[in-house]
Amino acid sequence: MARGFFSTNSNYNNGSGVSNASTMDFRQYGEEIAHLKGQVARLNMITEGLWTILKNEGHTEEELIDILSELDTNKKTRKAAIESGEETPKRRECPNCHVPLQNTDSIIDRCIYCGHEIIGNPFDN
Repeated sequence: MARGFFSTNSNYNNGSGVSNASTMDFRQYGEEIAHLKGQVARLNMITEGLWTILKNEGHTEEELIDILSELDTNKKTRKAAIESGEETPKRRECPNCHVPLQNTDSIIDRCIYCGHEIIGNPFDN
């Protein structure tokens, strides 16, 4: 009896109880996840390459661990300060017209007022 309800209801697919819209969302999410996995693999390879260069120049794993620990601590401290209101997030300003830039999470931004192109720090987040 329930099967008949699901198969005649246009919001459901093959009596499974999963709507067509949800199935489409799952496909989109699957594609996005696959893309993100590829990006992570690419960034991992780049990081490994950079670390290989540094090791070949004589840097040690202890140095890497120390700097990563320091960066992590600084990031957590800054986040806590922003959340508590002790610090406000940095706002980027157009060096040409001095208007605050919109936050686009992009390395290269273009001012929406004057069109000036700004290249930011790729490690700012």
